[in-house]
Order: sequence, then structure tokens, then C-alpha cells
Amino acid sequence: MAMSRTHVILDGLADPGIGGQLSAAWLHAGFANTVDPAGQCASLWRADSDSTQCPALSEADMDRAAAVARTFGLEPRDRVGNTFVADNQLPELRKRMAYEYKSRFATALVFGLPAIALHRFGPLLAGGGPGHYAWLIELLLAGWTCIAAGWPILYQGALCARYLRVHGDLLTTVVVVFAYVPSAIGVLSIMWSGEPWLIGDQGPAFDAAVWVVIVATLQRWLAHCNADRLAGRAAMMLTGVGRFIVAWLIFVVIVMFVIDSHAGLMVAMLLPSMISHGAISRWSPGWLSVFPIVTFAIVLVAGPGALNVPLDQVRFEIAVGFALMTTGAMVAGWRRFPGMAQ
Repeated sequence: MAMSRTHVILDGLADPGIGGQLSAAWLHAGFANTVDPAGQCASLWRADSDSTQCPALSEADMDRAAAVARTFGLEPRDRVGNTFVADNQLPELRKRMAYEYKSRFATALVFGLPAIALHRFGPLLAGGGPGHYAWLIELLLAGWTCIAAGWPILYQGALCARYLRVHGDLLTTVVVVFAYVPSAIGVLSIMWSGEPWLIGDQGPAFDAAVWVVIVATLQRWLAHCNADRLAGRAAMMLTGVGRFIVAWLIFVVIVMFVIDSHAGLMVAMLLPSMISHGAISRWSPGWLSVFPIVTFAIVLVAGPGALNVPLDQVRFEIAVGFALMTTGAMVAGWRRFPGMAQ
């Protein structure tokens, strides 16, 4: 029997170093493998087989391989439908992932944009008051947006936190939690105390959580649509990006304490969860791709004093607009490369 390889999608893998560690862990568990962090994929086969004879991996084998991957904050995808198929087809898996995130992005828009509109116009609908009832509806819409559209990303972020691994999904998850949970506590507290807790004069930050999910699902969709162009180019990705994300989160926490929580969330939203893939570009290769993001973050933080721009007038939409421009530059850089042969 010819060699049988089972392909998996490593959705969210953003650091070649983590990819190398995962490959070594799989080999130690008995799975020979190749891992392509840039292409967001890997192939596995039995480590004890020769080059011509290879029994197909079973679903139990893939469950063991998935358990190893979860310790790296990754949930591998190994099937197009509900049934595991050994020796599957990588192009079909990639097509499925692109379709999935296209659907999740559409879901984020359908439920998220009404939540954002309600955030802006809820007080007007309440006759100029605080709009508590509008906040409650916004809580439900934003919560469903995060779960229905962003669940795979948030789940992998939770895995990262559990196993102390860092990649872009941890950043997305932290921002969503910091934006949604205090706001939800504040809105629900009105039901028994009459006053909102943990909510300042700017109101709840549900819109920040929604915007983050919209941008994250868009970036993931575009990455999977261009997976064939990214494949094989892991050498162009940022190495050690996990340490940079940790440093960024520390900076965000400092901004939250020194200025306010909304300012910290704005800064957090500037860093794309796919930043390591953004380095795959002939326009801004390597760590140069990070320079405009850091610069704009400094402008946001220094705005009140140096530029006389009150931060409370800088809306989350400005951070989102910058994130979308960064995403456009990333994708434009990817499209300058031809697709890799499968």
C-alpha cells in the first residue's frame, strides 16, 4: 500500500517556532509529519512505517494527535464533513476553511452591525437617557456575535491561556473578554442595584468586542483564501511573535490603568491577530510590518498631551479602520506571490 498521509489545518498557527515544537511533539508521539506554519497545515503518517508501506491513520490516531496539538493552543481540523477520512485532500480542507470563515464573517456582520448601531443610537431611542434597555439588547446581540462567529478563535485563545502558549488567538480572546465581560456585568447589575457597575461615562464596550470579532474573522477568511500563496514561506514569518504579543498586552494593561479602559482596548485592537503572516510581504517584510502599528499606537496614547486630541473622542472605529488598512496591506502583499504547487 502506498504511503497514506492525513492532512490537518492548523488554524491560527502564527509562529514557526511553535510549528517546530509541535512537529517534534508529534514525532515523539509516533507520528511522522511535516508542518507548514505559513500554509496553516500539516500532514501526518505513521512514524514506524517505511516510505512505501503506511497503514492509514485511524480516527483514534487523529484524536491522539489532536490532544498533542491542543497543548500548543491549536485545535487541528482534519475533516471536511462530520466523518474522518484518512488520506484526505488538502485543497478540499482549505476550501472548507475558507467557506467556514466566510460564513462566520457574514454572521458577524449580520448580528454585530445591529449591535454597533444600537450602541450608537440607543441613548437617542431612550430619549437621551442612558439607554439601559438598549444596552441589554446590545449585550445579547454582541454575545451571540462572539459565540456564533468567533467561537473557533476564542476556543483556541482559551487553549493558549490554559497551556501558557501565545499566538494571535490569545490576543483576540483577551480583547473580547476585556471588552465584553465587564460591560455585561455592568449592564446586568442594573437589574438588582439600579446602577451600572464597571461602566464609565462612555458606556459599555460591547462594540469593541463586536469589531474585534468582525476583523478577526475577516483576517482568517482572507488568510485561508490565500493559503496556497502563503504555503512554504514560513521563513518570511515573524519569529518570536508570541513574546511580542505578550509585551503588547502588558502595554495595553498599562494604558488601561494610566488613561482608561477604552484607550487600552483601542491600542489592543491595532495589532492584527495574523501579524506574523503579515510579514509575508515584499512591501514590508519581517519586523518592518510592525513599525506602523507601533507608531500609530504611540500616537493614540500620546494624543491628549502631544497632539491635543482627547482620547474620549477617539472611537473604536478609528482603531478598526487602521486594522482594516493593515489587513488590506497584508493581503496585497500575499497576492504578489504566485500560488505554490500542491
